[in-house]
Amino acid sequence: MLTARAIVDHPSKLFRHLQGDLDRVVTQCRSAEEPTAGCLVFCDAPEQLSLALEREAGIIVLGPSLAANFKPRDEGVCFLAVSHVRAGMGQLLGHFDGKAERFEQWGDHHPTAVLHPTAQIGARVRLGPCCVIGARAVIGDDCRIGAHTVVENDARVGAGSTLHPQVFVGARCELGERCEVHPHTSIGSDGFAYTRDANGKPVKIAQIGIVRIGDDVEIGSNCAIDRATLTATVVRSGVKIDNICHIAHNCDLGENGFYTAGFMMAGSTKIGRNFVTGGNSVVAGHLTLADNVELAGRSTVTNDIKEGGQYGGYPLQPLREALKTLASLTKLTEMRKKLNALSR
Repeated sequence: MLTARAIVDHPSKLFRHLQGDLDRVVTQCRSAEEPTAGCLVFCDAPEQLSLALEREAGIIVLGPSLAANFKPRDEGVCFLAVSHVRAGMGQLLGHFDGKAERFEQWGDHHPTAVLHPTAQIGARVRLGPCCVIGARAVIGDDCRIGAHTVVENDARVGAGSTLHPQVFVGARCELGERCEVHPHTSIGSDGFAYTRDANGKPVKIAQIGIVRIGDDVEIGSNCAIDRATLTATVVRSGVKIDNICHIAHNCDLGENGFYTAGFMMAGSTKIGRNFVTGGNSVVAGHLTLADNVELAGRSTVTNDIKEGGQYGGYPLQPLREALKTLASLTKLTEMRKKLNALSR
């Protein structure tokens, strides 16, 4: 539930009031293509605004172009303006995602939650059905732990963090404050490390390091972040990892990076700050990538990247050159035929 007044009074000052009752209450936000009566809707085009008025939306938020040409209307709608539509959505949509209810419905601690006597549980923590909190684990204030989630011995989860159902946090691993980890993700499983004995038989090298995750990190579903061999696999503050990503042992991910679905990296690689990658990219092991590197989708990195910039392809090239190479590849058959004709 949200009022127009609360939106306008937010410290970000993204929104301003144009017309209508600031005490108007909305309980849902809908898309501009499917507004419903009494909802909150963002409109960035005239046809969206017409539909929102026809469906009797409760609060209509106008993008910059519509707000600049706004004229007072007779409709009993509350009109707000936003300086940037996506930024406005980022501020407001969390009020309607229902995440709090998913955890609050079980009360503070569901009776089937398994807590070791030495575990430390902070204030206002929600523990879902059949979750397991191991010996000496620490769960910070205001955390939410989903059903069947496991936090092993000596692990630490920072205040305000959310672990969705069926998340695994391995022994001694650390999560910072305000992190969110989505279902079926594993943090602190063993790294893939083997040698061979005199007979050529694989021998596992025990992984006795940890995973250390900073503040405000979000990790999607079905991801795996391996613990280090001796030290720590590090995911620094502000990193956002999409679904189905793999981070191998001993890696170090710099602050505020974006890792899109299907990203994989081998062990002992360090990636700088503000990294951005398209989907299905791969980074090989024992490399160093500079700050401010951007990779096109399906890129493969096999050497150090010493300067920030845009790159793509395999072998990796500066993005402009990679796009030229890709365009040429589609013409190889035709070029070969012409070359054969010239040879004859």
